[in-house]
Formats: sequence, structure tokens, C-alpha cells
Amino acid sequence: MDLYIDRDELGRGLARVQGIIERRSTHPLLSHVLLHARRGTGEDVTIGGLRMTATDTEIAFIGDLAANVEVAGEIAVDAANLFQIVRALPEPTVRLTLGSGNRLEIRSGRSVFRLPGYPAEDYPPLPAFDSRGAVRLTEAELRRLVEQTSFAVATDDVRYGLNGAHLERVEDDAGVRLRMVATDGHRLSAAETSFQGELMLTPRMLVPRKALGVMRKLLDGNDEEVELSFGEGAVRLIRPGQMFWFRLLDGEFPDYDAVVPRENKHRASVRRSELASTLKRIMILVQDRTRAVRFAFGAEDLEIEVHNVDRGEVRETVPIELEGGDIAVGFNARYLQDILGVIRGELVVLEMAHPLAPCLVRDPEADQAFFVVMPMRLD
Repeated sequence: MDLYIDRDELGRGLARVQGIIERRSTHPLLSHVLLHARRGTGEDVTIGGLRMTATDTEIAFIGDLAANVEVAGEIAVDAANLFQIVRALPEPTVRLTLGSGNRLEIRSGRSVFRLPGYPAEDYPPLPAFDSRGAVRLTEAELRRLVEQTSFAVATDDVRYGLNGAHLERVEDDAGVRLRMVATDGHRLSAAETSFQGELMLTPRMLVPRKALGVMRKLLDGNDEEVELSFGEGAVRLIRPGQMFWFRLLDGEFPDYDAVVPRENKHRASVRRSELASTLKRIMILVQDRTRAVRFAFGAEDLEIEVHNVDRGEVRETVPIELEGGDIAVGFNARYLQDILGVIRGELVVLEMAHPLAPCLVRDPEADQAFFVVMPMRLD
């Protein structure tokens, strides 16, 4: 292996695999990235460049980087160490050379690093993927689905069925859509989008939390088209120059439709930015993030109040438009903060049936997503 590559190009590629590698795995190669330098031959020069592969056996990533390859070759090296080195190199051009004893030499300006590596044949093989259908949608839409749902995934991995985001097919008078849903039992988020292609889903379509985090970093907010393929217990994402594969979780998502409130007598409309900034100030005194914050909805104002014996108290009002009578509800304010962070419109609507009923939160100008927050009893 002997190649020249732009330092920033190499750094971006290595940044993508940092969330995939397993630093504490009993298998040492799962903390490594496989580098494969390929030369274009004849008129077909498109296959040339540096291919980067990373896997933890549950998810896998392959990315192609532009590089001037003089000698082809392969080696697996520690991904975290190589990333730190590349970020610190002094010159914009990097030379990678495979030396004797499976050592990778990294040169840039006057800096020379040599990292020990493993032969490519020792690297864990990637699993085969049998596609049973594929859909096409924009990067921006897929990223929106991930952003508007991933924060609600349960962080406790023993809660089978809640430790991933559920994918399903939705069809009504508006057409056929792909919906992603997540819940931790205290709040729920759902986002959907239209697509092109054939959507072949099984009842158990739970996307792992780690895979959601990787997708969020990979996807840009542009209108480039990506492809989602669905196989037996696995999903593959293909975008220009990159392939991301992940195994689905074995768990059954709950019947979430039962907790989505339908008949709400109280409907409050508020400017999203004003509510978000108010909650940011209110949360300064919320020491115990699991305690309820009092939300009193009036005819013209929403009064948010916190009393903390040790830290003090705060009360602030936000202008609202309220349909229905006054109502006071306790919420985990952090849950509302998370929702406001992924809603893109200027307004947000909160709908409630009574103080102990689930609250439906949505953007009145966009019906591609909705959120549910369970109330808390006020002391």
C-alpha cells in the first residue's frame, strides 16, 4: 500500500467510523478500521481510492475516499489512534505506506507515525445481505425521521421493545408512508415521510439506538437521494460513496396507538422559540430532572412555575392562545425541551383532555410528526 490523500478527506472518513468501533470489545479487531487501497485500471478509474470498513458485528460501514493510489494494499489499524493522529498532522497532504511487519506509516510534512496493524484476512467478515425490497427518499427526510424520534428511545437496554425505533408502513387517504416511532414509556415520538419504491417490512422492525446515532452523523440535510433496503433481520442504507448496514433488534414494539390522545378539550398554541427559551431558564432551578414542573394554561398566558426548597423558585409566563377552559398540568420539562428541539415550525400546539391525560404535541403547519408526553402529578 502506498497512497496520497487529503488530510481533511481522511479525517472526515475516520470521524464517521468512531461511533461504530468497539473500544472495549474482547475482540481486538473490532476497535480497528480496515483500509483498502485500490487502483483504477484501464478506463475504469472510478474504483480507485481508499475504501474504509468498520464493524462491531451488529452494524457495519463501508466508505470510499478519494486518494491517489500508487500501490494497492490492505491493513487493519486502530481507528481511534489513527483518527487522533490525522487530526493533528501539520500538512494538508498525507502519505500512507504499508511497511514490513504490518505497520502503517503515516507521513505529513516532518511528522512520521508508524502504527501496528493486522492483516486484512484477520478482519471480521461482513455479513451477507439479502434485500427483500428497497425504498428511495431524500437524505433530509431520512435525517428528519431519525432526529424527531431517536431522543425518545429508551436508554435501558433491558426494556425489550422500547430500546429501538420502530419502522412501519402507514397507508390512508393521503397515500403510503414510512413511519418511525420511539418511546421510553414516558414520552413518544413519531415521524413519517413519503417514499418511492417497494416497502417490505416485517412486524419486528426495531432499529438499534447505536444505529440511529450513526445514521444521524452520516446523513446530510440535502435533497440527495438515498436507498433503504430491507432484508431478513437487517437494514442497509446506501448513499453516494457509502454503505451502512445494521442488524435489527429482536423485540416487539408496543401498541402505541392506544396512548395517542384523540379527543382533547384543551388546545394551547404557543410560539416555539418563546416556550423553548422560557424552559431553558426554568430548568436552571430544576435540580431533580424527574420532578414535575407546573404548567398552568390560562386564557392568554401559560404560567410555568418551579419551587425548589434548596435552590429557590421561578415563575414565568408565555403568551398563548387557548381553546377550552383553564387547566394546570405537571410535566417533565426536559421532555418538552427535547420535542421543541426537533420541531421546525414557528408554532407548537399542546392538546390535553384533562390534567392526568397524555398531552399531544405537534406542529400545526406540518403533519409529518407528532409527540406524546405523559403527565406527572403535582405535589
